[in-house]
Parts: sequence; C-alpha cells; structure tokens
Amino acid sequence: MQAQGKPLTHQIDLNLLELFDTVFRTKNLTATGARLGLSQPAVSYGLAKLRESYGDALFVRMQRGVQPTPFAEQLAQPVAAALHIVRGTVQKTAFVPAQATRTFRIAMTDIGERYFMPRLSQWLAVQAPGITVETLSPSLAELSEGLATGDVDMAVGFIPGLGKQVHQQVLFREHFVYLMRQGHPALAGALTVGQLRHLGHVVASPPGTQHLATVEKVLASPRVKAKISLRVRSFLCVGPIVAETDLVSPVPNNLARLVATHLDLRLCPPPTKFPEFDISMYWHQRYHQDPALLWMREAMASLFAAGKKRG
Repeated sequence: MQAQGKPLTHQIDLNLLELFDTVFRTKNLTATGARLGLSQPAVSYGLAKLRESYGDALFVRMQRGVQPTPFAEQLAQPVAAALHIVRGTVQKTAFVPAQATRTFRIAMTDIGERYFMPRLSQWLAVQAPGITVETLSPSLAELSEGLATGDVDMAVGFIPGLGKQVHQQVLFREHFVYLMRQGHPALAGALTVGQLRHLGHVVASPPGTQHLATVEKVLASPRVKAKISLRVRSFLCVGPIVAETDLVSPVPNNLARLVATHLDLRLCPPPTKFPEFDISMYWHQRYHQDPALLWMREAMASLFAAGKKRG
C-alpha cells in the first residue's frame, strides 16, 4: 500500500515498519522511543524515511502526541499483519503437553515395545492425555528416510549406521543374560562353556536389529561352538519357548527380568562374554529444535536414562 501516485522510493526496512506500528499504537513519539530503545532523533529520522518512502505525512503533531493521517489509518492493519507473520517465523510455537493432541511415531523393536511402552503410556496418561504413540519396525533404510522426512519422529534401541545427520542420546547400557526354565538340568551349578556346547539354543532376530549376528558370532566361536536349535524373529516368543522346553537363550537383561517372573524362568550370567550395547534415542538434525520432539526426548530420558528409578 502506498500514497496515491507516489511509488515507494526504496525497500522498507523491517525496523521502520516496527516503528510505524508502535507510533500508531502509542500516538506518542516519546513512548515509542522508550518501547523500542530509540532516542528522540532516531525516532524522528525513522519517521522521515517512512514519509519519504510512502509519500505521505503519516503522523501529524497535535497538542498531545501525534495523530495518523487517513493513509496511515489504511496502512496500520496490513503493517500489523505483516509484522505478526514475520514474528511468527522467528518465535517458536510453544508445545503445551497437557493441551497437545498429536501422534508421535517411534521406531523400536518388540523388546522396546515391551520395555518402554507400559511405563511411557502410564506417564502420558497423566502428563499429556491427548498424546498418542504409534510404534514402527522399519528396515534400516526405511528408518533413515523416515527420520529425514519426518514420517518417523524418533527411534529407540541399538541402531548403528543411521548417518551423520542423525543425533544419538544414550539411555542405558544393555547386556545379555541366559534364560532357562526352572528345574532345567543345567541348573545344578553355575552355567559353563562346556554345557553351552550341548544345550540347544533359541536365538531371536527382530527386523532392523543386529542382535542375531552379534549372538551367533559368539555362539559359533571356536571356544563355544554352541548348538542353535531354533531361530525366531521376535524376542517376545523366546520366554514361552524356553519355559516349555530344555532350550536356553541369551536375551537382553531388561527383557529377561520382565518375563522371568511371569513365566517362572531362571536368569543366569553367561559363561562367555557377549558384547554389551547402548540403548539410545535417535532423531534427525532437521527436527533437533522441534519443541514437541524435544519434550518427548526429555520425557524418555527422565523415565529411562541410566540411574533413573523405576516405579
């Protein structure tokens, strides 16, 4: 918008529009200077540039303050709207958990669902009842693409190889223990490497993980040479299988502790060393400062990071 017949002489500085908006609202040059941190000469100079640009007096001095010209009256609403839009680009939208209604799409394995979801769901029901969590089990390639596009908000687990654009925050360190049924013949004493060679093993390989390769490398080593009787895709079926057979299984410690009590299983330290691994949260650089995802990451850390009490 400009005065009739008067083209803009140059581009308008955003600070000058802020000056115009403040003068229009206060109708006082001294108050305008105080609000914007400008001296009286700086306010006068800015108004002079605005008048030159728009070819209109814009504000006329009166006995008390200034009054806008008819053209300034027409200009006020578009300028205020433009400033509101610009401010919105530099001010982050607040995320209010108690009022939010959105879905977080989190990639994790079956172990992750069993370990994280009960406690997280209970916490969300109190802190953010409008929040929904949807779990996914994509392949590594699908996960990398999903994190980059925002189709996947974050991932939780042991997932190396996601690339330099993906951030990682460790929650806790995990290790393997052996599961076997109560009354198993091997429970007469401490589990030995020699016994492993004669015990049938069930091993799990959830999609998108490297657990099977890690475990089988140890079991197939010259020192161990254990027999693998059964390979399954889900850790969640390992407990029931072990409970009803003489098979044994190396599984992550946190899962083992969850299922052992319910299925009357025994946990045993492994007689050979399996590699430990970090359970972490992963998210893409594009969403590093997203208020909602920042809140969810802080919630996960507060609930599950090493040293946090369960309860």
